[in-house]
Amino acid sequence: MKKVIVVGGGASGLAAAIAAAENGASVCVLERLQRVGKKLLLTGNGKCNLSNITCSGDRYHGSVRYAHILRDFDAERYFRDMGVLLRTDAEGRQYPMSMTATSVLDALRIKAETLNVRVFCEVRVTGISRMGTRWCVHAEESEFHADAVIFAAGGSAAPNLGTDGNLLPVLEHLGHRIIRPRPAICAVESDAERLRPLKGIRVRAEVSAVRGGNILKTERGEVQFNENALSGICIMNLGRLASLYGRRLTLRLNLLPEIPPETLPEVLDMLLAQRGLLPASELLTGLLPKRIGERIVKEAFGHLTTPAAELIPDPDAVGRLCTALTEWEFPVLGTAGFDKAQVTAGGIAGESVSDTLESKVTPGIYFCGELLDLDGDCGGYNLAWAWASGICAGHAAAT
Repeated sequence: MKKVIVVGGGASGLAAAIAAAENGASVCVLERLQRVGKKLLLTGNGKCNLSNITCSGDRYHGSVRYAHILRDFDAERYFRDMGVLLRTDAEGRQYPMSMTATSVLDALRIKAETLNVRVFCEVRVTGISRMGTRWCVHAEESEFHADAVIFAAGGSAAPNLGTDGNLLPVLEHLGHRIIRPRPAICAVESDAERLRPLKGIRVRAEVSAVRGGNILKTERGEVQFNENALSGICIMNLGRLASLYGRRLTLRLNLLPEIPPETLPEVLDMLLAQRGLLPASELLTGLLPKRIGERIVKEAFGHLTTPAAELIPDPDAVGRLCTALTEWEFPVLGTAGFDKAQVTAGGIAGESVSDTLESKVTPGIYFCGELLDLDGDCGGYNLAWAWASGICAGHAAAT
């Protein structure tokens, strides 16, 4: 019987262990924390957004080939076989019927136990070496031997949950190319002086990441204004670009994406006819939260107490206000760190792994999950990759 060691007891590690055991291997999991699946329990705010029905290519980023791995993964069927039924929301996000991550982790643990997967917790892996035809996994106080090893130790995001990228130097030393890890799915830092007066406000918008005048990616959703950063799912999905390009990037907000650009001047003319004699601060209150509307008017014209009609005496001024509403720009000054990021961009480069996620440098070693240079957008895409890549690596390692 082939012996397989899985380093890491998170989502991808448990999926890999179960797949390897189902394919006849003797499997043990080495987890550095006191229990497996701690990070999984926090996903989807504890509700466990475990997949998405539209795992399409534009939702994933990185150098690892993934389409063939995700193509055959069916989250509904996979979890039904463990006794977990799913529900899907209007945006395609899939959750357990219970809406609790605990039920998902319990199902994975039960499945692993029925397959006689052994789990060793509080084991901090420090290295790996070849011993004849087998592998020796070194921990701080012990050694473990196996025919194949699957690294599922996660990326660098959420280090308090056991994923701090500590094994990347070990794997790089073996000859694997590492793409520098960066925070992804994270808040984007900007001008605190402009953001502080808007702290706590949420507004629906279309947000574009712009570099050198070129739009790299556009998202739509709720934007949250914090003291020194922009947040919300649509912003966080642009976080990987912000961490990649830094201050070379600008976030451009269209605050009225539902109104066609060609009809916006008519809307503003209507508001001017109704509110032209009122202070300019009142002009946009029917379109936007009051503080947002005031900020737009002030940035466009510099005054709030002057009657709106006096600030906007000609069609060119209406055009300037249209631009302010649809191209409100914030400079990128940085991103939240790994301690507040949900996912890691970067990791083991695609050129270092085969289509079965086996190392091309050291055959017999496999990778899955966030350790690889592949990250998805918010919405269940990263957990879908965790399950699918774990299954792929586990199956390959056992056969």
